[in-house]
Amino acid sequence: MAGNHPGVPGLGDAPFNAGGRRAARGKPGPKDENNEAAAGDAHGRSLILASVARDARLDKKFLLLIILAAAIATLGLLQSSTAVVIGAMLVSPLMGPIMGLGFGLATIESNLIKRSLVTLAAGMAVAILVAMLIIWLSPIRDVTPELRARTQPTLLDLGVAVVGGIAGVYAIMRKLSGVMVGVAIATALVPPLSTVGFGIATGRFDFALGAALLFLTNTLAIAFAATIVARLNHFGPSLTRQHTAMQVIGIVVTLGILSIPLALSLNNIVREIGARTTVQSELAGLLGKGDRVDSLNVQVENDEIAVDGVVLVDQYASQLNANLARAVRDKVHRDVRVSIVQLRQQTNAAAQFEERLNQRIATLEQREDDARAILAGLTVGGLVARDRVLIDAQARRVVVQRDRDAEGEQVAAAVDSIMASVQAGHPQWLVQNGALTLPSP
Repeated sequence: MAGNHPGVPGLGDAPFNAGGRRAARGKPGPKDENNEAAAGDAHGRSLILASVARDARLDKKFLLLIILAAAIATLGLLQSSTAVVIGAMLVSPLMGPIMGLGFGLATIESNLIKRSLVTLAAGMAVAILVAMLIIWLSPIRDVTPELRARTQPTLLDLGVAVVGGIAGVYAIMRKLSGVMVGVAIATALVPPLSTVGFGIATGRFDFALGAALLFLTNTLAIAFAATIVARLNHFGPSLTRQHTAMQVIGIVVTLGILSIPLALSLNNIVREIGARTTVQSELAGLLGKGDRVDSLNVQVENDEIAVDGVVLVDQYASQLNANLARAVRDKVHRDVRVSIVQLRQQTNAAAQFEERLNQRIATLEQREDDARAILAGLTVGGLVARDRVLIDAQARRVVVQRDRDAEGEQVAAAVDSIMASVQAGHPQWLVQNGALTLPSP
C-alpha cells in the first residue's frame, strides 16, 4: 500500500491525504475553524514526511558522511578515546534512513520503506568496509575498553534506543536540532559497525556478532519507536484497524525476539557482578590487615567462576587459593577456580634499608668515577707514572709518590701545576705528595 504524499520524491504522485482531508485548499467556502486547523495539521505532516524522505536518500552527501563517520569512529575505538567516538556519532547520517523506516512503517508507505532500507544497507556496508580497511592498515589491533563496551548489548541498550527514538521523532516534528544531537550521542550507530569491521579484520567473530546485535538493537528500537510516535501523531490516519493491529503485533514480536539474547547478556553481566562482589568480600576477609589487592579478575564461564589476580601480602598464606575457592563456592553454589599470586610487600624498615643501600651504592659509584677522573688528570702528558699514584677511594685521598731531586726543577714545577689543577677540580678529595721509598739493595 502506498500513501498519498505530494512533493515527496518517489512517494507517489497523487495529492496528499491525511485523515481524509486534502492538504491543498479548495475553493473558498464557509469559514470553519475546525476544517482550517485540520488542513493546517495535514499540511504540516506532509512537510515533515517530505523532510524525512529527503534525509533517507542515498546520495553522495550520505556516502561521504558515512565514510568520515566510520573513519573517525574506528580511530577513536583504537585509541580508546570517548570524545573521538562521540564525534563520529555526531557526523553519522544513519539516523535519517532509520527515521525514514519508522515513518514508512507508520504510514505503510512502500516507497519510503524501500528507500530507507537501501540507504541503511549501503551505509552499513560502507562503514564496515572503511573500518576493515583502517584496521588492516593500522599497526594497533589491541582490544580497547571502547571496543569491548560495544560487544555485550543488554536490555538496557534496548531501553536507551527506544527512548532515544521517541526523542528523535519529537525533535523532527518540533524541528529541535539540539535534541537530535543528544539522540545521536545516546544511540550509538556507527561505532558498533566499526567494531564489526574490527572483529572481521582481526578474526574476533564474537566481537563482530556482539556489535552487530547492538547495531540491530539500536536500529530496530529507534525505527519502531518512530513508528509508534508517528501513528500517535496521526501519520497514516486512514489506515484500518487491521493495519494498526498488524503494526503493533509485528513490533511486539520483533522486539520480543530481540529481547531474548539481550536478556541473556544482561543476566550474564549481573551474574559476573554478583560473583565479583562475593569474591571481593570473601578475599577481604582472608587477607591480613596490611594486605591489599593489586589486581582481580572474575569471569563466569558456563557454570564455573574463574578468579585470578595479584595480592600484596606481609606474610605468605599457603592455603589462600583453596580457602577462597571454598568460601565462594559455599556462597554461590558453583564450581570455583582460583589462581591468585601472592607478592611479598616491603615493610617500612625494609624500604628504609633498601633506600640507604641504594644511596651507599650510588656514593661508591660516584667515588669510583672521581678516582678514574683524578688518575687520568694526574697522568696526562706522562709526567707522573700510573704506578706512582695511590688512590684511597674510601677516604677520598690521593698520594703521588715523587722524587723531586730526580725530577728536576722544571718537571717538578709542571707536576705541581697538574696536582693543583686536579685538586681544584675535586675539592672533596685530598691530593698530596708522598716520598718515593726505594727498595733496599
